[in-house]
Amino acid sequence: MLLFLKKHKEKKTMRNFFIILLLVSIILTSNAEERPFIWVDDEDYCPAIYRGKDGKPTGIFNEIMTELFKRLHIPLKKEVYPWKRAQKLIKEGKADGMITTYTKERQKYMVVTKPIWYINETLLFRRDNPKACKILKVNSFDDLREFIIVETIGSGWTEEKYKEHGIKKIIWVPTVDSAFNMVAKGRADVYMMYSWNAFSLLLKKRAEGGPLAKGYQNMVAIAPTFATLPFRLLIRKDSPFAKRIEDFNRVIEEMKKDGTFRRIKIKYAGMTPVLCNKR
Repeated sequence: MLLFLKKHKEKKTMRNFFIILLLVSIILTSNAEERPFIWVDDEDYCPAIYRGKDGKPTGIFNEIMTELFKRLHIPLKKEVYPWKRAQKLIKEGKADGMITTYTKERQKYMVVTKPIWYINETLLFRRDNPKACKILKVNSFDDLREFIIVETIGSGWTEEKYKEHGIKKIIWVPTVDSAFNMVAKGRADVYMMYSWNAFSLLLKKRAEGGPLAKGYQNMVAIAPTFATLPFRLLIRKDSPFAKRIEDFNRVIEEMKKDGTFRRIKIKYAGMTPVLCNKR
């Protein structure tokens, strides 16, 4: 009888232990999802995402992320940094995600949502460049090999494409602003950038005065789209939010259907150069 009671007590103790373990696991999982999603992104990719005059993230992606997380009832913590640093924070596990293209390198440590935005890439160059006629005939990455290209540090998609097509004449600069100036100065033939009305207004404003005014007066972009890139929310694979990809996709589709994306697009299509020009 005593032996029976002892075994019964041991079973009860073990059962209680597993119940407590299960409760702790549930609590930890719940807390993990209740903590803010840490989003880091580029401070210099206007008008998609950039650092506003108040120092806070602003732009198209900021509005999309704010609405997306509001609908999912997930707290959102957001910061913008130089692009290379933002990506480093993700790799180091100090942030959960970013909005960008899904490259082969990023596939190793990130999962991805459906596209939230499409960006059309075009080629920016000076019309008085001796190679201008050749640039106008560019139809593929292979056609870019003979030109000096300027690109911003951390641009994973273009870096991947340049390596894939054997393009080696590349000048890497820290910001979009620096890339513009390299073309204006004639030190680079081409800069691949996304076409947007705000950029046209910005370049026009810089052509009005300053030491690089002449260079900016001669800057043009190839009208046809060189490439169209889907931008998505990329989430670190070991983030507790990675398992909620389907939730993110569901709300992204809702925002597309109810006109939220269209409203944001219309809002930023009319941006003035003052909003983009951080000088």
